Amino acid sequence: YICRMIKSPPAVMGLSLTSNLRPKVASIMHLCALGSQEVGYILSTSPQTLLLSQKKKIEPTLKFLAETLSLREPRELGEFVLKAPHVMRQGLVTSLAKKMDMLADYDNNNERRSREVAVAIVRKNPALLVASNTVLENRIGRIPEDVDLATWLLPSNKGRGRNVRQVAMEVINGDPILASPEDGGDVASAVGSLTKIYPNLEFAARELGVTESAVRKACEKRIPIEGNYLCALADYPLISRKPPKAETPSRKRTIPVSIFCSGGIHPGDSVDIARGQSRTGGLAIQVFTDSSHDRTEFLREFSVAAKSCFGIRVPIGKDEDDGSKLVAVFPLVNPSRNRCELFSCSGALRILEAFLKTKMKDKGTLYDVKVYTDANSYTWNLVKSKERLLELGSYFTSQDLDKMGTSRSVNIDILLPLARTFSCLNNGHVEPLGSPHRTLDNAKVEFVHSMDGVSPDRMGLGYVSGLKRQATFAAMWQFNRERNLVS
Repeated sequence: YICRMIKSPPAVMGLSLTSNLRPKVASIMHLCALGSQEVGYILSTSPQTLLLSQKKKIEPTLKFLAETLSLREPRELGEFVLKAPHVMRQGLVTSLAKKMDMLADYDNNNERRSREVAVAIVRKNPALLVASNTVLENRIGRIPEDVDLATWLLPSNKGRGRNVRQVAMEVINGDPILASPEDGGDVASAVGSLTKIYPNLEFAARELGVTESAVRKACEKRIPIEGNYLCALADYPLISRKPPKAETPSRKRTIPVSIFCSGGIHPGDSVDIARGQSRTGGLAIQVFTDSSHDRTEFLREFSVAAKSCFGIRVPIGKDEDDGSKLVAVFPLVNPSRNRCELFSCSGALRILEAFLKTKMKDKGTLYDVKVYTDANSYTWNLVKSKERLLELGSYFTSQDLDKMGTSRSVNIDILLPLARTFSCLNNGHVEPLGSPHRTLDNAKVEFVHSMDGVSPDRMGLGYVSGLKRQATFAAMWQFNRERNLVS
């Protein structure tokens, strides 16, 4: 199995164990309620799954399957994936959703019943979602008149000893234990870097050379053992380094604000593009809020703040220009996908800071802001931990970063201003005299991945990909503008 996993996707050998492979395995184990041996079977059958993005592909696919197929228990989802390990490699919109529509559209007389029949068919034969769209369409087209769809699409016995391959494995009782070198104050930092995944409490105690009660205590009180912090897999969404403080109810009016941001480059990363070729970058930012206040005035003021932060902006059609969206050019040197995506997060915070400075006199309002980014693992690993950003934002110069041990290779010209702004917005520190920033107390801000903020369906995924296209269009617009191809 190991030879096959290395041979099929050789690139897996270049992935980080602690920050890439183990978090993916832990995510599948948690969402599907599977043991380490069962996840091992899935990955040995479909090794290319390890190359997929955890936030952009693996987790959205599993959530889509659970919601679409009414798999209410994680174990039900796990058993479904065990029967079709390749399903996580299928496209959500172009493959999985399209196949479900094919099955549901066979009988248009009763849409609700057709959808229920489609769900029942796929749950009996998960391999249908792995077949190509053409194969499934041809199979549906060959259905005899005297056979119903559900019977026709049952698994075939030809060439198989069983209808659906069942995986017989040794069952290890108990919840897996995760070991992380970081004691983050939030779930993102706690499971973003894993040094070990123990099958259960007994295994963890045996390998660490301590008692089971010591492991249990370390999980509950976040006490390190041999430099690692432990937590049970089922509990990791609730990890907190410190017990949550009893917050007094705020008398302020809370206004929820959601900001989606994305970055893009042109020409894109491709083997057909020569290294060293001149490239340009772009970003797209859009804000949403509810109707609990004057939304029109809010968007107008937010648009004014956005225009004050960015000089070169890409024209938006009048039908789309309601003040909620900004499409701009990446203004710094050396545009790359990582730098543009990181700067889109920084740009969203800059706009928010400019907007909130105009609201400082309004002491009775608190803005609850979530900044959603569709960035890849590089940017997401830098911004996901609120506690780490606050710590980084407490340093005022790049020379101070040596105290924190932060590498200069993380695009510090973007990350440090981002962290400084983030810390000011969350009232994280007192700014020195002469600083352009001002500590604000009228907002609380956190980063969330876009895939955790939209529904795992055609509409939600379409919005995220649409914003990415606009960011890429901004980069293309600037690319042509530099060559006098546009006015």
